[in-house]
Amino acid sequence: MRRYLFTTTYVVLVFLSFLVVFSLGKIETGPEVFLPGYNGDPEKTTNENVKNLFRVNKEFGGSSSIVIVVESDKNFFEDARTLYELHRALEEREDISSVMSPVNLPKLSGFRMDYYFKDEKISKDVLNDPNAKSFITEDGKYALLNVIFKEGVNARDKIPEIKRLVSSYFEKNYLFGEPVIDSALFKELVKQTFVYPVFMFLVIFLLFYYQLRSFRAALFSLIVPVLSTFFVFAVFFAMGKSLNTMTVMTITFLLIIGSAYGLHFYNALFRFSDKREAVKHIFKPILFSMLTTAAGFMSFVFIDIRAFRELGILVSSGLAVVVLVIFTSGVEIFRNYTPKRTPRSFGMKYVGRKIALIVLVVFLVMAALSPFLLKRVQVGSDMVSYFERDSELRKAYDLIVKKFNTREPIYLVLEKNVPFVGTDSKILKELIEKIEKSEYVSSVVFPVDISVPIMYTLSRTNPFLKTFVGDRNRIRLIVNLTPEGYEHVKKVVDLINEVASETGWSHYVAGSVLIWNDINESIMKSQIQSIVLASILIFVMVFIIFRRPLTTLSVMIPIAFTTVFNFLFMALFGISLDVSTSITSGILMGLVIDYSIHIASEERRLRDPYLVVKNVGPSVLTNALGLISGFAVLLFSELALFKNISLLMMLGIGVGAVFTLIVQPMILEKKKNS
Repeated sequence: MRRYLFTTTYVVLVFLSFLVVFSLGKIETGPEVFLPGYNGDPEKTTNENVKNLFRVNKEFGGSSSIVIVVESDKNFFEDARTLYELHRALEEREDISSVMSPVNLPKLSGFRMDYYFKDEKISKDVLNDPNAKSFITEDGKYALLNVIFKEGVNARDKIPEIKRLVSSYFEKNYLFGEPVIDSALFKELVKQTFVYPVFMFLVIFLLFYYQLRSFRAALFSLIVPVLSTFFVFAVFFAMGKSLNTMTVMTITFLLIIGSAYGLHFYNALFRFSDKREAVKHIFKPILFSMLTTAAGFMSFVFIDIRAFRELGILVSSGLAVVVLVIFTSGVEIFRNYTPKRTPRSFGMKYVGRKIALIVLVVFLVMAALSPFLLKRVQVGSDMVSYFERDSELRKAYDLIVKKFNTREPIYLVLEKNVPFVGTDSKILKELIEKIEKSEYVSSVVFPVDISVPIMYTLSRTNPFLKTFVGDRNRIRLIVNLTPEGYEHVKKVVDLINEVASETGWSHYVAGSVLIWNDINESIMKSQIQSIVLASILIFVMVFIIFRRPLTTLSVMIPIAFTTVFNFLFMALFGISLDVSTSITSGILMGLVIDYSIHIASEERRLRDPYLVVKNVGPSVLTNALGLISGFAVLLFSELALFKNISLLMMLGIGVGAVFTLIVQPMILEKKKNS
């Protein structure tokens, strides 16, 4: 029993970790985790746009909202009975605060309020109402319902029910909005946590088993990072934390990256006659490979974005656990293990200086061309860009843009020290006209023909009007943005602030688009910080290993090319630099340096590039293929978010492996002879 003391201890810890993960584990999908300064509490955040969004939801008795577009077989000017029935069915739900649609769009006739829905159809007079273009198309073919959930309702969980309800009335229907995006994103994040890792495990296992020719060694290499994931997740959840869009990839990174340490460990056992000597020799390369990879992830800790910080901490601590287990439990398991077959060498050999020089020239030429291509890399994203163009959500988005020329709205909240009066309607009308003159605004929704005092009275029974009135002193205007307005929202906000200030009333602007704008503005800064910090940390660690500036610089060369090529691939494949792809450079730097460390460590021992590649090449190649194969599984994801990350990681690892196995031995040989 004492022979397997460490292994037994880890089994007990893993069992306890399973219990914690499955009892406390949670996943959140909101974009707030990418905001600088956001710590999970909207009341304490330093970001004003987050505060304003929570404030508007609180003051107007609503929470999240979605847009539902339904298509009529004929048109709603001829028959709107089904639309009316759907509207009522939604309105009667306990989780919904209000529903706005052509059915309850108010029409003021003198001092009497009427509706455009009469005799089971929508009157064409609705087209003369400026508020109507946000709810029905001119041909009457499409109608839009704006559904606002009650405060405190988890709208994401209600989306499947809403979808089934809408589908029971209209075969052709489209749902859009943050809760819809959250619902689709949550499903994919669950796959990212429980489904994709299974296929990654199988693909990498088969590859490792082929090279190692040992079932025990291949299984051990993969089991260790999986179990370490559960351990770090258990600690994370026990601290009251939740996984998010970024940290959910921890299991992917630990499985794909951490499995390499067991691979290198087992391969090293056959380079020495004494296993103790083999363990002693391979300990430093694996330890420093882990530390440099962790440095790439730990560079995120210094970035003021919660999702990045948590990902860096989780992966770095998980990799540390992997190394600890390998050199304790792994030594126990393989101490007296005598396999029938030795690992395959794949016929690895040093290709020679001539071919290495040609490859180096190709790399240099492509790097020289990079400034001309980097201009094509777009910076920024939103939650819609997470999804593939042929996804249901993107189809809904395209339809709303095409038919209603609008995206998610922003809200202008106006407040007075005294109640609004009837004469304020003139000021509001002028305000709306000025905002609607902007090319970035498709419409401003507010029933300006109804005075605010009357609106307040009627809002008690009319859900449509309730959307615009918080109390006698506070009202809300819905500003619908064009697709271009979404991209230039700062200009829209500047215009709104300017014209709203002319009224002399207090005001603030809120909307999720403003949060995404803040996120996008922080991306480039975060990318630069990540690359600089990762470079510094990795350089220091490599210098500690080799203690020679020239050797350290030669080992760093592959990551320089990998970083440049990462942006080249973004330009060539039309991938934006966004909240997801911005992490790839730092991670690739930490991964590719592993290969350089193993090559340089072996070169320092043998002083012969031919023997170096022969000894270390098989494990480096298998490791690179394992990483590429693992990330290739994500190409089957429905999210462009994961596909883009996987593609960049695959290409970057390929570049790093090619440079390390072909060019770096030549550089080390030249350095030795100089």
